[in-house]
Amino acid sequence: MFKKFNPINLLIQLSLWVLLFITPLVSQILNNTPWAIILDNTKYYYPQLLILPIIFYVNYFIFIPRLLFKKRNLIFTLANITLSYILVSIFGLYLAYIQISVDYYGKGVQWTIALVMAILCLLVILAAISFRSQQRNALLELKEKEAKRMLAEQELHRLKSQLNPHFLFNTLNNISSLVGFNQDAAQESLSRLSDMLRYVLYDSSVSFIPLKQEVQFMENYIDLMKLRYSDRLKMNIRFPSANTEARIAPLLYISLLENAFKYGASSRQPCYIDIGMDETPLQINFLIKNSLLNTDERQTKSEGGVGIENLKKRLQLIYPERHRLDYGTENGNGIEAFVLKLTIDKH
Repeated sequence: MFKKFNPINLLIQLSLWVLLFITPLVSQILNNTPWAIILDNTKYYYPQLLILPIIFYVNYFIFIPRLLFKKRNLIFTLANITLSYILVSIFGLYLAYIQISVDYYGKGVQWTIALVMAILCLLVILAAISFRSQQRNALLELKEKEAKRMLAEQELHRLKSQLNPHFLFNTLNNISSLVGFNQDAAQESLSRLSDMLRYVLYDSSVSFIPLKQEVQFMENYIDLMKLRYSDRLKMNIRFPSANTEARIAPLLYISLLENAFKYGASSRQPCYIDIGMDETPLQINFLIKNSLLNTDERQTKSEGGVGIENLKKRLQLIYPERHRLDYGTENGNGIEAFVLKLTIDKH
């Protein structure tokens, strides 16, 4: 909801009005003017000074938002001239009412008062423009941040909607390949898939979940995938203890596990996948390393999916300036391997 004041602006305005209205009083006290005369003079000073807050708030609430901000500069100027003329005329009638003639001040004093009042009115209008512009800019900045937040949420939703069907498609393919030759393994896979579906459809609908739930989800996925491969696939897995209290964005690592099995697991040649995750007070570190299939086997793998590019986008949206992602290939002992390290700062 649009707010007319914020605490700082309100405090500044009150301070300025107090300063304006006590200046004539302080000036007379410093000149040793008797209190009887000071009190009598209030009927001249303060009605005249009341013109200034009237001009300020009429501009603040009406003229500036409805005229100046809508580029009606000429109408804005004429409106202020008309308002000032009406207020000065009312003040003249007030002087007549208290039986003070304008000639009482003398021509020189009249022009001086008129000039001072004109300058004060101009300053008050400029102050109203400044306050109102600052308020509008703050509101526009707030709306811009809200729009960016909504776009980010929409992008995250789009990325997750890409990820979930992709993951399910691969998992169902794995189960279908087990049905023909190992029904017990297929049954176990379906049980694990049920737990994973519950996580994907319900638990991962929030922005952040406990790290231990993400770890359990990855363990289920790894156990499911291991059923498909023979002893040729060597796995080394290190996850944090189950009592970790850290929280993480859901489904952040699944695409990395999918890629490791897709391009590193083979039932025809020796291969390995090394997965490690550790938690420090400041960071969550994830390392995955897998051997790469030979050229012939890689060519049989379908391209596509979301993979690392999806992960990059999600990390940029969820953990901007709070993550480091490094990956590439290496060759050790004559075996080509893919290595990826992801570090996420907790705070």
